[in-house]
Amino acid sequence: MSASSVWPARLALAFLLVVLSSASVLLWRQIEAVQLQRVDERVGYQARALVRQLESTLHLEVASLERIARLWNSLGRLPRASWDEEVERALRGFPAYQSIQWVGDDLRMRWLLPLAGNEAALSFRLHPQHPNYSLAMEARQSGEQRFSNSFELVQGGRGFVLYTPLYRTQDGARVFDGFLQGVFRVEPLMLQLLTQIDRDDFNVELLENGHSLFRHGAAQADERHSLQLGISLLNNQGFALRLSPTAQLLEQLGSPLPGVVLGASLAISLLLVAALALALENSRRAHALQAANRRFKVEAERREETEQRLRENRERLQLVLDLTDSSHDGLFIFDSDSRELLHMNQATYATLGYRPEQFAELLRETPEKLMPGFHRWLEQARQAQRDNLSRIFQRELIRRDGSRQPAEINTQLVQLHGREFLIAVSRDNSERLQLEAQLQRLSQLDGLTGLYNRRYFDQQLPSELRRLRRSGAPLALLMLDIDHFKAYNDALGHLAGDDALRKVSTVLQESLQREGDVACRYGGEEFVIILADTGLDGAEHVAARIHDGIASLAIAHPASPLGRLSLSIGLAVLDPVDDEQPGELVSRSDQALYGAKRRGRNCTYLWQPPDA
Repeated sequence: MSASSVWPARLALAFLLVVLSSASVLLWRQIEAVQLQRVDERVGYQARALVRQLESTLHLEVASLERIARLWNSLGRLPRASWDEEVERALRGFPAYQSIQWVGDDLRMRWLLPLAGNEAALSFRLHPQHPNYSLAMEARQSGEQRFSNSFELVQGGRGFVLYTPLYRTQDGARVFDGFLQGVFRVEPLMLQLLTQIDRDDFNVELLENGHSLFRHGAAQADERHSLQLGISLLNNQGFALRLSPTAQLLEQLGSPLPGVVLGASLAISLLLVAALALALENSRRAHALQAANRRFKVEAERREETEQRLRENRERLQLVLDLTDSSHDGLFIFDSDSRELLHMNQATYATLGYRPEQFAELLRETPEKLMPGFHRWLEQARQAQRDNLSRIFQRELIRRDGSRQPAEINTQLVQLHGREFLIAVSRDNSERLQLEAQLQRLSQLDGLTGLYNRRYFDQQLPSELRRLRRSGAPLALLMLDIDHFKAYNDALGHLAGDDALRKVSTVLQESLQREGDVACRYGGEEFVIILADTGLDGAEHVAARIHDGIASLAIAHPASPLGRLSLSIGLAVLDPVDDEQPGELVSRSDQALYGAKRRGRNCTYLWQPPDA
């Protein structure tokens, strides 16, 4: 190598050193960014979990107080003993209550539990100067529950109130009857929430319209990793939760790796440039040695890049595995043909009581013992993906003890290298299914009598007709009406009328002899009974049992010629069930009911065709 070419070569080495140093700094910053992102993800996950927990906890108490209010509104003003029992049940399940109160329609304190610690509230009156007065009036006007902002409680400390308006029936009209007030204390509520996290890892602050109500941890938190999320409480959107990591958590999640990588990269860069410089000096003496050094340089750079990529990929993979193992939802990926597992997180097998190798063996060898209908589910997932339909399926997983766990499974099929892989995310949604079933049952029941309501009857009758039409079986329909019931209400009052309706409903329910028979409140004092797979003889027998049961009640009826409460029954039978529509059968039983009334009431009348 000539002397004229030495300086350009030295400049090239200097430039290479600058480039390698810059790359080392960029790599160091990237690894540090990954660590910071990990901290932010940890904070975000915990903050969202706390907000969901707080909202869920308060919404459960909203539902609990709403249930007490429904009892109040449907039964009239609750007796004090019943009110105490319902309130004590609510207080036992939620330690953040200061008290539950009834403030009457004059806005003065009437009832309050517990008394201990709330003596200062016994003389409370909600006056127009109170900060919550306008909100309470809004709840009264709308008939809906309202959450207040925080304020100083008369018992001391800060809290907020859930206003639930109450009503009673007076002279046939719905009259405001005060508020059912749930008073919550801020500090116990937040202390209960803090049991869901490791207190040494996070600083937690509850904000109201930007002002701090409660703080746990350091006052000056790390703003770089702080996260603030809004809290939705019915009408009140002014609350928020702010979460930030403590110095202890930052130290735990920190790593000396960025510094080590930076030092190693710079050292390698210097060594590489020194080697090249030495090779340059040697090249002046031996051209062959220069060529060998050049090849060494290229190989060293390639190896370093490969090792760096491996390190980065390994770190990313470990981060993904750590995050999936912290999830409460199961995540598993397997080959759809061989059913060999590629990956699963801890929630996949632990919630079912299996060890990892047991879960993998069941999926591979006998998937039907893990998920009944596995193969059909797999085909449904393929069909849904082809048709671009919803790929969320409701299935059941079998635990190790043999019990079944409902699971909502989100699927994604991926074609890669000629193989098909299925990515599944499963979630235990048994609580949501139970709540939906409970709500469905409540929507089908009459609040006063406990019988099925008109809505359930309108759904059940067509369903029974379709079922019995396939088997050619008969169906009977009884339409019942309490005789002279308006006169009964006028003479004895609506409370006595409601009590009579409940007693009549009990007789109807007790008169049904088979599980498939259904008694419904059709409206007012009218009832209807569906007798599936029942002919005329069976229907008349049930009607006779009802008449006997009503007579045995001996409910005095001053406006009835009999001097007691009685029923008129219209009976219509389809034998066997033919092509008549539900409306025609209802119309026939209604005509038969009017026939019974024309014949003096307190009897059963069978519908007959007009030419009969």
